[in-house]
Amino acid sequence: MADAIPSPFVDEKTGAIRQFQTLPEKIKGEYLPDAGHIGILGVKLAMLAPMIGGMVVAAPVALGFWALSRLGVTKAVDMVHEKLLLKHKSGDFQEFDFTNPKDRNAFQVKFGAEHPTFVDEYLHLAKAANLQQVPKVFVIEQFFKKEGRATLGGLVSDYMAGTTTRPSGKDPVIMLGKGALKELDAGELRAVVAHEMTHVALDHPKNGVKWLARMPLNGIINASLIVAAIAGPLPLLPVIGVVIASNVVGRALKSIKSRHQEEMCDRGAALMTGGTGDLTTALTKIKTAMVKMKRIETEYQYRSQGLEPPKPAETSWLNRFINASHPSNERRDTLLKDFEKENPQYAAQKRGFFATQFNKAAARLAPPAQKLVSSFVQRFASNSLAA
Repeated sequence: MADAIPSPFVDEKTGAIRQFQTLPEKIKGEYLPDAGHIGILGVKLAMLAPMIGGMVVAAPVALGFWALSRLGVTKAVDMVHEKLLLKHKSGDFQEFDFTNPKDRNAFQVKFGAEHPTFVDEYLHLAKAANLQQVPKVFVIEQFFKKEGRATLGGLVSDYMAGTTTRPSGKDPVIMLGKGALKELDAGELRAVVAHEMTHVALDHPKNGVKWLARMPLNGIINASLIVAAIAGPLPLLPVIGVVIASNVVGRALKSIKSRHQEEMCDRGAALMTGGTGDLTTALTKIKTAMVKMKRIETEYQYRSQGLEPPKPAETSWLNRFINASHPSNERRDTLLKDFEKENPQYAAQKRGFFATQFNKAAARLAPPAQKLVSSFVQRFASNSLAA
């Protein structure tokens, strides 16, 4: 039976969002992969321990190294975030802080014709997500080109949407490509932003640093095992097998955790906007554009060297299971449709709220802009009926 309110997540009296995931979901999707990764490190440490005085010696040494590694990784990520925040000064980003009236007006001047209600909706979503800080918006310009990660002006990044914070979870930033702002309609962009804000609300960037901080310890243990095998105390081939297998399993666990986080954020977007269909179409547009641009990039690189570009290879299910950071669009679409079926009244009410804001914005705008906004309203209404 469909509920008017998704009660595990929304307060029935106030309508405020209480949580984006349940404790059992968090245990299954985050704690268990973390525990599995730590367990893998423990098994390999136990193999190494007899050669360095037993676990009585090995465990404190490993814990000490992990503490230093976490401190170092935290400092490094914090420095990268600081560098990222300063990059906009050289034209890599356009920065907007919507808590600042001047920045709100600047965004309206540049993007208001296409997204007249974006600023108000952005602030509304930040409040709905119970964020301690309103994330800044960075519109990506030439960052990826200058970083040497794209030959053709950062085409792939033009369609991206992502979020980052300091390791403490503070100073969140949501990055939007210019192509995304241009190609996504109001409902689609709103759903994407709500997805990214859920990442911030659930501390996903912060938790990512914790996983990253275990990697130097993993590398040291792997190297020590191989050295011990070469030196003689351990059999070489089994040790190499353990190192390879543990790294594959570790990547799979990270992939499982990452895909779980993406699914939770998709639901967060549905809870905040009701835009289940909007998020599905946005994901399709973004994936299609990024795949196309990546193919153009690859072809350019090969042809510039006089080589014939390879045909796109089909990714195997095993490769996706081990390495994919996101669920397939098909699975995400299925989960979003399930949310719509279980909570049709709630989703429709949320979409109706934002449609009303569009109507108010259209009434305030001059006739040319009003015509543009009206077209967005019509598209939004058709999407709502189709969802």
